[in-house]
Amino acid sequence: MRKGSRTKALYAGSFDPITRGHLDIIGKALMTFDAVHVAIGTNVRKQRTFGVEQSLGLIERSIVEHWPEAVADAGETRSGNLLFQGALEIGEYTNQSLIAYARKIGATHIVRGLREASDFNEEFKLHGVAERIDSSIPMVHFICEAKFLHVSSSTAKELDTMGEGIGWLVMPSVEAAFADRRRR
Repeated sequence: MRKGSRTKALYAGSFDPITRGHLDIIGKALMTFDAVHVAIGTNVRKQRTFGVEQSLGLIERSIVEHWPEAVADAGETRSGNLLFQGALEIGEYTNQSLIAYARKIGATHIVRGLREASDFNEEFKLHGVAERIDSSIPMVHFICEAKFLHVSSSTAKELDTMGEGIGWLVMPSVEAAFADRRRR
């Protein structure tokens, strides 16, 4: 068994909003795979704080804020920027499974992030289901850096609601989006 000629990972989540922990996982995936596709998947169990289109923009802006070198030439992203010379894509999917979307975009792997033991239990179930649907697309799990173990989208939303600073959880563009919501 050997690595295929070109690898492409799908990192899917609600990203509502994208956090510094998500960026850590994206960075690890970029170091591991030839290409990474970050996608917002609709989770019917979660009510979104930011719309999908706004979240897609926040993902792109957060990536550029975190890695200014990500922007190369004019290309395919919402702002017209090609991220990491095309190695990083941003998209969305609805009304289809994670595996169906992975097949659609040509993903060779699915990336998931782990922070704590409770994440493992949920991911273990997802891994089992995904493997039953299509075992040819392996799931790879990255553990985020220790400083991000307590970072989550839910925590950012809760702290913002209470008027606490969230700059340690999210990038400036996301902080600004929360401030805009409060002004409305």
